[in-house]
Amino acid sequence: MVRVTLEKIRHVYPGNVEAVKDVNITFDITLNSLLGPSGCGKTTLMKIIAGLLNPTEGRVYFDNEDVTSLSPQARNIAMVFQFPIVYDMSVYDNIAFPLMVRKVPTQEIRKKVLEVAGLFGLKNVLTMNAYKLDLSAKQRVAICRALVRNPNVFILDEPFTNIDPESRLALRAKLKEIQRGFNQTMIFVTHDQSEALTLSNMIAIMKDGRILQYATPEEIYENPENTFVAYFIGMPAMNLLSCSLEKGMLKLGELSFDVSNIRNILEPHGSEFIFGIRAEHIELSKVPLSSDEIPMKCVLVENLGPIKVLYLEGNGISLKVKTKVDDIVEGNTVYIKILKNKIRIFKKTGERLV
Repeated sequence: MVRVTLEKIRHVYPGNVEAVKDVNITFDITLNSLLGPSGCGKTTLMKIIAGLLNPTEGRVYFDNEDVTSLSPQARNIAMVFQFPIVYDMSVYDNIAFPLMVRKVPTQEIRKKVLEVAGLFGLKNVLTMNAYKLDLSAKQRVAICRALVRNPNVFILDEPFTNIDPESRLALRAKLKEIQRGFNQTMIFVTHDQSEALTLSNMIAIMKDGRILQYATPEEIYENPENTFVAYFIGMPAMNLLSCSLEKGMLKLGELSFDVSNIRNILEPHGSEFIFGIRAEHIELSKVPLSSDEIPMKCVLVENLGPIKVLYLEGNGISLKVKTKVDDIVEGNTVYIKILKNKIRIFKKTGERLV
């Protein structure tokens, strides 16, 4: 197990296509997610960590050792891909294969195979040909084959994308349990925010070849560094609305918020800002309960089972609100209260100020 440090990593493909731009990050010995939209540079960065690709610029360190020029084998990297790779042999031999190649003693191989197979519920199919398994079981075999090696770094590239939802949830839970038990450095590459938020101890958000934020899921959700992270993380995305600062008051549509206590933070950055609030940080009632509540019209109801997302309009703004109130229909007037301690204010260029 090692910490993976990327120092000033840049990669340019033929045709002057810059896929990764000045990445500086250290992935801890924990379960890390590398999260971002398709084409953001995740796969390129993964290949650089694994030794499958030499960066155009920068260095890769495992702890304090510079491994930039080392092969994947020398780095002792284990990888699991989107489509499970199994060989035309028994499940036992599939899992044991990397140990057989290293000529590990037979008894030690058996002990390790039985250990990891037991963790993933594969003991009863060890004699079966891996080709005959379903997709979920094949992926479990691939994960076991990676784990049995005791690698320095364990990289998973969208490993659950093609697995049915029930199996996906079970594998997520199992993988997190395994990481805690093995104290393994894992990097989970995904474009699915729900996977990253439920699975990871730390998340690196990537966009246009850059790491925008590396923090715990809670920190990223509560305090996004910029409007991209605020919008990309959360279902629904954070409400982001244009606003302006006038004499200590933040003008949002026809609404005003007293921000004189943070005026000194905002004023050096101009008068135009972006106001952010999560959908669950807006209180809602069917009748006005206090003088500071704001009337809004419900224009759409999105039913998510016990939770509903209401699309509201009024006072020159549009908002999405999460609620458990179940008898609101389109056309109703409701009353909202924005929780002031949950407001986030961003520069017009996207960086968070407050």
